[in-house]
Amino acid sequence: MMEEKSLLHWKNTLISIDKLFFPPVCLACNQRIESVKEVLCSECKELLSPITINYCDKCGAPMIDYSCAYCSENDFVFDIARAAFIYQSPVRELIHNFKYNAFLAPASFFSQAIMELPEADKFANNFDLITAVPLHRVRKRERGYNQSELIAKKLAIKWNIPYAEPVKRYLPTPSQTTLNAEERVNNLKNAFRLKKNADVKGKKIILVDDVFTTGTTVNEVSRVLKEAGASKVAVLTAARAI
Repeated sequence: MMEEKSLLHWKNTLISIDKLFFPPVCLACNQRIESVKEVLCSECKELLSPITINYCDKCGAPMIDYSCAYCSENDFVFDIARAAFIYQSPVRELIHNFKYNAFLAPASFFSQAIMELPEADKFANNFDLITAVPLHRVRKRERGYNQSELIAKKLAIKWNIPYAEPVKRYLPTPSQTTLNAEERVNNLKNAFRLKKNADVKGKKIILVDDVFTTGTTVNEVSRVLKEAGASKVAVLTAARAI
């Protein structure tokens, strides 16, 4: 018993020392916060823009009136898309740190936000499989992880839905961030393919990504899944660009 108390004492001491020299900070504004798990300070949390009302039934885009500019201009293959937040500060900075600077705590933050979507129960109870937009093996090796995969795996555990990777990214395409809409489509042609022996026929699949910008990437992955026989594809993302 004394040994356990001693170990606990040293553990708490080490945690205190770690916080003293490496205090956790808000991943949007760098203000000090109490715990790494919080990821954002209280001020930045006040600036979050969750998408909970007035969104397109199909692609989930926030709408001012009753028409969706995204759906009118795009031929979306997926059946439905939803996002937790509008892609603006502080979510923009949070995703950047998550994606490029190896801060992994946002995976839990974003998965929890997705689980709080108005239609979360529909996704949790009516789908057979969760997957993530895949990274090319070279990019994943360079980064060390796939941020979308981390979110997807946490959702899979919370919702008790199997996680799998039926789609592979075969082409190491340039980043989509600097391309226009037409270039994005051309950039991803034949980039994704179904893996050998992957069976998605008749399955309802949740596809997870970090940001829905034009929808080109998730649409191409959805196309591969649908052509392989998936009966339904729902896209869930941490954020939605507008």
